[in-house]
Amino acid sequence: MRRFFTEPENVDKESNTLGIIEDAAHITRVLRMKPGDCITVFDGSGFEYTARISRILDGQICADIIDASFSELEPRVKVTLFQGIPKAGKLDTIVQKAVELGVFRIVPFAAERSVAKISNDKKGLQKIERLNKISREAAKQCGRGITPRVEQPVTVGEMAEMLGTLDMSIMLYEKLGHSGERSLRSILRRDAESIGIIIGPEGGFSDSEAALLLDKASVHAAGLGPRILRTETAGSAALAIVMYEKNEI
Repeated sequence: MRRFFTEPENVDKESNTLGIIEDAAHITRVLRMKPGDCITVFDGSGFEYTARISRILDGQICADIIDASFSELEPRVKVTLFQGIPKAGKLDTIVQKAVELGVFRIVPFAAERSVAKISNDKKGLQKIERLNKISREAAKQCGRGITPRVEQPVTVGEMAEMLGTLDMSIMLYEKLGHSGERSLRSILRRDAESIGIIIGPEGGFSDSEAALLLDKASVHAAGLGPRILRTETAGSAALAIVMYEKNEI
């Protein structure tokens, strides 16, 4: 059955109906679906609905809810990917693959060696909005119950404060090696319900940034083997390892 997205506020649990706006054109013009057809709808907050289209009007679809359930496909461990802002359109791919692998949220950050920037003006807000749309599409395609949020960019200092709210964070930092106690497998033996993965931009972290982050008691430095991975590859590799070690893959 086809799977579509709607905002939680478009679901009326009292009347057992829901509305679809974002995917309405695709449903009607491309798929040629009509009243009476059944669809699967998720609201990005964990709920999923089986619904029957009742009306199509003014660019919106109205549907009657047949069944509602809470998704059981979400990982038990909540992983936040802190991603140094990369060049060009690499962040699009990073977001898409992270969502497929089960990330909980994505926080871009600007480092000293970041070449690209995401501003806080209208253009920057549009970039984040587009990344959140990529997240929704990826969540829709891979069967996620939630839509991982791409947050507004933060500084390294702001990120350091955010790390204090997590049980554990892993900073991919090749300078300190990747064996023994710095191997991901060793670090992930510790119990944690919320984990941060910190990936630097193409130029890596400055010594002062690394010192600031590693000063946090919950932050562990680790590597991903003897080969150097690109920033757009490292996050996916680390996420896959975390999910495997936590029995989520």
